[in-house]
Amino acid sequence: MGFCLFSNAAIAAYYALEQSGVERVAILDWDVHHGNGTQDVVERDARIAYISLHQSPCYPGTGQASEQGFHNNVLNLPMAPGSTLADYQPMFEQKVMPFLTKFQPDLLIVSAGYDANAADPLANIALQPDDYGLFTKYCLQLTRRIVFGLEGGYELSALAQSVVATIKPCLAKES
Repeated sequence: MGFCLFSNAAIAAYYALEQSGVERVAILDWDVHHGNGTQDVVERDARIAYISLHQSPCYPGTGQASEQGFHNNVLNLPMAPGSTLADYQPMFEQKVMPFLTKFQPDLLIVSAGYDANAADPLANIALQPDDYGLFTKYCLQLTRRIVFGLEGGYELSALAQSVVATIKPCLAKES
């Protein structure tokens, strides 16, 4: 329905499943819009899990919490306009991480959109650039096999700061 014409994360997931040692792939979508195309492509495949945190109501108007995929492999977490880290952090701790831990992906693909920044003009979520670093730290607790795909982000300064905050934990030495 407009933003992602080719469902890049879904294509990457299917490509990864053709590689040796990859039997399960999870896609975490933290872009402000629900990835309706990605969900549609992967929700019938038990080897792929899809998690989306997205503003609701917001275009495209999809991604209801009741949608669970054909194999309980979809987790939609609609977020209210104005949501901040105080709203996102419990979602990561109580919903996203348990869902991913249970699924046990061999690879995590992040649809890393940054239009949920407070400075971004496209929507009304109020995340700060450093919040993405925390999201990355959660992901790294699960696996270091992560692919980040740049998605939305339309305020260039906030976009740049958020990308740096995302990458920084990945460069830290493992303890």
